[in-house]
Amino acid sequence: MNKNSNNAPKTSAFSISNYHYNNITQSINNDDDFGCVKVEISDLDNSCPNSTTLSLMRCKKQVLHPFRTLLCLIGWRPFGADSLKRSSILMRILNIIYPLFILILLLFNYTYEIIVCQGKLNVVTDTKTTTTTISTTTLSVHQNHTVLNWSSLIPPKPIHKINVTDVHPPVCGHIFTTYIIPNLLHFVAFVIGFIYFRVTEGEPMYSLMEKVFIHGDQNMRQFSPNRVIRRLKIFLLIGSIWVLMSVGTHALSNAMNDFAHPLLFDKKNELKRKSVRYTLFILDIVCLLISNCIHLAVVMNFVSHCEMVVFYCKSIRTRLEEKSIPLLEAMKQIVDLRSSISQLNGAVSRMMSILVVYYLERTILGIILFLMNEIKEPIMFAYRILYPIVWFAILILCLAQAARVTSKCDKFHRISLAMRVYGYHTTSSTELDGFLLFLSSAKLHAKLFGLTVRPGKIISILVTTIIVCIILLQTNIIHSSNYFIL
Repeated sequence: MNKNSNNAPKTSAFSISNYHYNNITQSINNDDDFGCVKVEISDLDNSCPNSTTLSLMRCKKQVLHPFRTLLCLIGWRPFGADSLKRSSILMRILNIIYPLFILILLLFNYTYEIIVCQGKLNVVTDTKTTTTTISTTTLSVHQNHTVLNWSSLIPPKPIHKINVTDVHPPVCGHIFTTYIIPNLLHFVAFVIGFIYFRVTEGEPMYSLMEKVFIHGDQNMRQFSPNRVIRRLKIFLLIGSIWVLMSVGTHALSNAMNDFAHPLLFDKKNELKRKSVRYTLFILDIVCLLISNCIHLAVVMNFVSHCEMVVFYCKSIRTRLEEKSIPLLEAMKQIVDLRSSISQLNGAVSRMMSILVVYYLERTILGIILFLMNEIKEPIMFAYRILYPIVWFAILILCLAQAARVTSKCDKFHRISLAMRVYGYHTTSSTELDGFLLFLSSAKLHAKLFGLTVRPGKIISILVTTIIVCIILLQTNIIHSSNYFIL
């Protein structure tokens, strides 16, 4: 009896609430062929008492899932990557073919832009009203028949009628600087992003998000998890609005006959011309949507990473100001923060730096086209105003986020100086000197192009640029046809 009781299987109750994320239920699948064990994993419901777990689940549902869907749309993340089941053969084939399809669409978009001179970005020809004039020779017949001229006896040459549809528009100018260089930058950013997300699967940002939520405090409004989720949702909303504005700006460009390029259509068959015209228009919109989603993915990854670093920095700094954290623990968290900033300054910063050049080039070109525009049509005027605004908005968002990271991290030095003067609990002056030296060598700076981005630099560059433009306009070195700018 005792022997049987000793051999009986022992069971003990255990809780898996410390794992926070998944509720694992196990059931045995009595398969005659394999006899395998089936494990079903389901998410926790909202009855979980841990607030950090609930916040992470809500952030995953409201922020990470839309972002991962965006990555799947542009081919940077395989379809079905979040599924616990093994991918079928069709799904694996789709994950191979779909990135190639996206690549073909991008190459088509790059070529199509050059063929149709997309966007009317030629400063010389696209800022002036062009008219087609046909010169004809007239024969003046002298009424005075007393004077004979041998030229009057020669019959006039027949006048050849010129069909307006046979007149070809001028060829695109500045193709290399207007189209090839920006498209090359966009393609390089696409390749870097494809490799980065296929290898890392976005884990650096998610691990940083976990750290922020763990160290966050629901009672502190400055770095509470709810505020983090709200801020990331705002970025998603702003990015979606930017994509719609960019597509709308492109629609204005198409309204100016960008998609009705005479070189692409047969003028003799009107029905065929219209079908091909609108087919290319729809294909162009799809390619533009994919291209702008690539911009959105790179920018969302960068600004979200910056925002996580800012909140993480706030949580450490606030606890140091409150003197509610040991100095050694604060140094460990600052080292962890430095690791997150190093990841930000890696491939994420390289992608963003490439596209910052793209946005800067488009912004400058759009401002020049607006200043030099002489076409008074309302559609053209609205297009010239919206074009630089769209690209400048996304440019200033990226620069502002990088500058915020540097600005928030610089406040550690002010806190360390105050700690050195007023003390920190029972910490000795030698330890405070070591902490001050530690912060000076930490280099907690966000970088673009390998250079530290600071708010003062951005503001000084903007102010200098505005002053120079005002001087050039007032001295008429840059001539603008817009009356209110003169």
